[in-house]
Amino acid sequence: MTLHRFLGTARGLLRNAVGIPLTLYMALRPGKKEAERAQRNAETLIAACRAYQARHGQLPDTLEQLVPEFLSQLPPARFSGPHFGFTYDVSGPADARRHVLGWTDRIPFGRPFFVFEEERWGYLD
Repeated sequence: MTLHRFLGTARGLLRNAVGIPLTLYMALRPGKKEAERAQRNAETLIAACRAYQARHGQLPDTLEQLVPEFLSQLPPARFSGPHFGFTYDVSGPADARRHVLGWTDRIPFGRPFFVFEEERWGYLD
């Protein structure tokens, strides 16, 4: 009986030893604020693209077309640089164009994206 109680206590301590640091890391993980800022900035870009579409009858071909009429400047993504900042891909023929906004959330992988024509979010690993 004493051995059974000891093993139960040891298991509980082990769960706490693993669970508490893991919980703290998830709640206070490094870069959380930057990731949330990038998400808000992406939503700002999406709203500006929709405003551009409402005024001009189509989505912009580049994000730069949003400045200065809809945004004073382009907001930053989580990371900067040509491969890690916001990307805006326009592809396909004129009658079936796709507009996709994306950025790098985690280097080297982890890229959230938004497809305007489908009104959906996705995530590439």
